[in-house]
Amino acid sequence: MAVQPIKGASEGIGIRNTDAQDLVIQPRRTRRWLLAVGMILAGVAVFFIVRAAGTWMRADSTVNIERLRFATVSRADLVRDIPIQGTVVAAIKPTLFAPSPGRVALRVSAGQPVAEGDIVAVVTSPQLSSELEQARALLDAQQTTAERESIASRQTDLQNRQAVDLAKVEITAAERELRRAEQSWEYRVISRQDYEEAVDNLERARLEFNHREADAQLFRERMAFEARTRQLDVEQQALRVTELERQVEALAVRSPVDGIIGNLSVDDRAAVAADTALMSVVDLSQLELEVPLAQSYADAVQVGMPATIGYSGQDYSARVSAISPEVSQNTVATRLRFAASQPVGLRQNQRLTGRIELDSVSNALQLPRGPYFDNEGGRAVYVRDGDFLVRKRIVAGATSASHIQILEGLEVGETVVVSSTAGFEAAPEVLIVD
Repeated sequence: MAVQPIKGASEGIGIRNTDAQDLVIQPRRTRRWLLAVGMILAGVAVFFIVRAAGTWMRADSTVNIERLRFATVSRADLVRDIPIQGTVVAAIKPTLFAPSPGRVALRVSAGQPVAEGDIVAVVTSPQLSSELEQARALLDAQQTTAERESIASRQTDLQNRQAVDLAKVEITAAERELRRAEQSWEYRVISRQDYEEAVDNLERARLEFNHREADAQLFRERMAFEARTRQLDVEQQALRVTELERQVEALAVRSPVDGIIGNLSVDDRAAVAADTALMSVVDLSQLELEVPLAQSYADAVQVGMPATIGYSGQDYSARVSAISPEVSQNTVATRLRFAASQPVGLRQNQRLTGRIELDSVSNALQLPRGPYFDNEGGRAVYVRDGDFLVRKRIVAGATSASHIQILEGLEVGETVVVSSTAGFEAAPEVLIVD
């Protein structure tokens, strides 16, 4: 609208008006376009708000994506195994004992290396030494007695043989007298009484010979029996002496293996009783892993099963070498032995981890192990579907230290939450937010 000049102003007063500075402003059509764009933007905003509200209303719970860890369902061979943790122990760790009562003198100290056969301690036993000397003296006496009786037996046997020979001579003489008597009786030079007497003399001589010979034979048998008895007594005493000599020799206690001295159970120069533990020797060339296996796994593990032991970032093959027949504190003591050479640098009582392989499943549908399995009791998982996590029921099969076999409920390629699902509270769907 144009500004009208004040009437009479320029005429009477002579003041110039502002007509030259006034501009006429016409209304523009662009305001309509701006209004339309604003309405469109408002509609889009309302759409997204309604959509977001629908999404939030669909979800039963929400979770920040930073809390989640995912894995993809895949197929591969699944080795069912048991995770283990055990202590390195010596497979051969003999304990040495005092063989007899006495005073012990130690020749080694704890941690000292020894070779098989080295003397590690000496026990002084005056009583055992005295018994050995007495046994030796008795053995010498028995041997002397046996020899003396053997000489006497041979002398008596000689006398018996002499008597037998004389009896034989008597038979010969009697036979000669009988022949003379027969000739004389034939010519009736002697009486019948003399002839019969000659016959009786021959019979008497034969009887005498038979008795002497039988008596000599019985004497020889009796002497042989007595000699055998005396020999057995001597041998028994000799065995006694040998045993005492062995016991005296055993007073020098020797290491049965190559290794190092473990714990010393007694002090040097201490008085000890028989069978008192003196020390242990550790054979470091044969080490095993002692594992307290849970009782629930005891029936599944067998001697000879393969295993793997980790040491210094490497895995070493092993096998189950022994399983205890008893349960102690709900665990079963199990030992694993290295299949090949054991790692260099192992120390007794060192703790190592590993696994025992029970069996394997070929081409198994599987997922990595994680907290989700325990959170859902092994019966369900959460599968990612866009911005949502959908709860699906599953049937689990064999498990290993790192993976779980899926028998039903999942397919290859699905993405599953393997982190903790403790906060999902078994919601059917969970919204993922940034």
